[in-house]
Amino acid sequence: MNQQVFTHILDKIRDKSKRIDELYELGIDLINFSDDSNEVINILLEVYYGKEGADWISWYLWEHDIKGGKYQATDKDGNPICYDDRSLWEEVERCRLENKAEYELPIPITDEARTEMINMIAKGF
Repeated sequence: MNQQVFTHILDKIRDKSKRIDELYELGIDLINFSDDSNEVINILLEVYYGKEGADWISWYLWEHDIKGGKYQATDKDGNPICYDDRSLWEEVERCRLENKAEYELPIPITDEARTEMINMIAKGF
C-alpha cells in the first residue's frame, strides 16, 4: 500500500473515532454500533500487515500520544520508529514484507469466561 493511501486510512480512522467521542460527550453512546466495523478494520490490517504491523498501528493511533505525552518507540538499534504517519507506514511495510503467517480468527471469549475474568478483577485476583 502506498503511503498516501495509508495516511488517508489513518485519517479516516481518527475522524471516525473523534466523531464517536464527540457524540459520547453529548450522551449518545455508539460504541456497540461501531465495534463490528472496528473489528473488520482490525482484521484487514492484521491480514495485510501481520499481527506485529497491526499492533504498531493500534499503538500509534491509541497509545503513543496519551494525554499529550508522546511515548517513543525504537527499533532494535535504538533508532526512533513510528513517530509520525510516514515512519509508521515505513515500519508496517517492513512488517508486511516479513509477514508469512496465515491470519487466524481469534477464539471468541465465552460469556462464562468473561464473567470469571470480571470477578477475578473485582476480587483483585
